[in-house]
Amino acid sequence: LKNPLTSLRSAVETLPLAKSEESKQRLTNIIFHDVRRLDRLISDISDASRLDAELARSDSAPVDMEALVSNLVDISLQIRTGRKPVEIDLTVDRKTDVKSEFTVSGHDLRLGQIVTNLIENARSFVPEKSGRIKVRLFTNSKGRCIVHVDDNGPGIQAEDIDRIFERFYTDRPEGESFGQNSG
Repeated sequence: LKNPLTSLRSAVETLPLAKSEESKQRLTNIIFHDVRRLDRLISDISDASRLDAELARSDSAPVDMEALVSNLVDISLQIRTGRKPVEIDLTVDRKTDVKSEFTVSGHDLRLGQIVTNLIENARSFVPEKSGRIKVRLFTNSKGRCIVHVDDNGPGIQAEDIDRIFERFYTDRPEGESFGQNSG
């Protein structure tokens, strides 16, 4: 919240000093942009708080991750309006023929939201042409279900890798509109 507030304060303080209409309009546009950013961030914080409370209250249930991930990949491939076109490949590495191999205890809507966020974040980082996302579902040596999303984008800088689990951390490529993501 501090970044858009600082920008907003600066624009508001500078507005009376602007000499040309063009400068005033540019500052007004910054003010409107920062107000929209604040509104979106407050909504995201509210959603995160509501999610925390919801997860604390509700009981988890068995979720078929194979069906969930397959459906989400299919939907992501079909809905392209306003999105960068990419190839999305799904690989399911079965060790057994047991249906429950990819069943986890959780909340299907929230798990779906996580997988969708991973796919859409990957989509935002892949090249305009030849963008490719690989989704792999497998179990590790401890029998845990793993969803691995990989893309051919630039990746995360090594010095920032530990920050990716910070709530609201964001790191966007150069050239992408600033302030459009909440982390």
